[in-house]
Amino acid sequence: MLTTLDLLSLLQAGFVQRAFIISIIIAILSSMLSIFIVLKKISLIGDGLAHTAFGGIALGYYLNFIPLWVAGVTVVLGSLGITKAIRSTKISSDAAVAVFLQLGLAGGIVLISVARGFGVSLESLLFGSVLLVNFDQITIALVIAAITLGVLFLFFKEIVYVTFDETQARASGLRTWFFDYLISVLSGIVVIVAIPIVGILLISSLLVLPALTSTQIAKSFRQTVILSPIIGLVTVVVGLLLSLIINSAPGGTIVLTGILILAVAFVAKKIRGSIK
Repeated sequence: MLTTLDLLSLLQAGFVQRAFIISIIIAILSSMLSIFIVLKKISLIGDGLAHTAFGGIALGYYLNFIPLWVAGVTVVLGSLGITKAIRSTKISSDAAVAVFLQLGLAGGIVLISVARGFGVSLESLLFGSVLLVNFDQITIALVIAAITLGVLFLFFKEIVYVTFDETQARASGLRTWFFDYLISVLSGIVVIVAIPIVGILLISSLLVLPALTSTQIAKSFRQTVILSPIIGLVTVVVGLLLSLIINSAPGGTIVLTGILILAVAFVAKKIRGSIK
């Protein structure tokens, strides 16, 4: 456990400040997307894309060619494949996600076993290494966040329409398939950017917990949109602080913090309901 003086001293360190900066970027980005992921009931897509990213990263190391670039292409293709499977076949969304999850995980394991490892820390890939983030990663995350949020807000009204009533949106002339693919691809991009923070195994939590928590508190969609990024920010900042204080894994601590906030929201909702 750190003392207050130790914590204040640690917060002045460059690597800790970089960790907070990229965590805040990813929190805002993932919490905005989580609204539509939760409301469209495709919450498992984060897991599927994360494991697809694992296969992509393994392929990148195997080919000795910029692993995150290869993983990015793999995840985008995986997101398109999942959406295609859901829209074009009788496969349910959770089954479609499971197929790509297993494909990415199995493919990554096979490549690692064939290559006898890649000389990299699998633990940092699986559980995150936010304290090792550099300025280049922050710059990339900022650019991607700006583009992603820009696209999201550009089509915000259409995405909301499709999310709440896809049948009516289709009848009104909207190409609903385009927005399904768009949300899926943007989710894949967030997965790649968020790997340094929580890692592959915990990444889906950032795409689910903020919106899931906000829906327990909010009384309208407008409030959900406002509360989701706030909850995402509180989750990563408090989780990262706690990880520094108790010297625990940042990724896992952030996720547990998010789950604790969700539990508090559930209890508050129950109490509010019983009072009424």
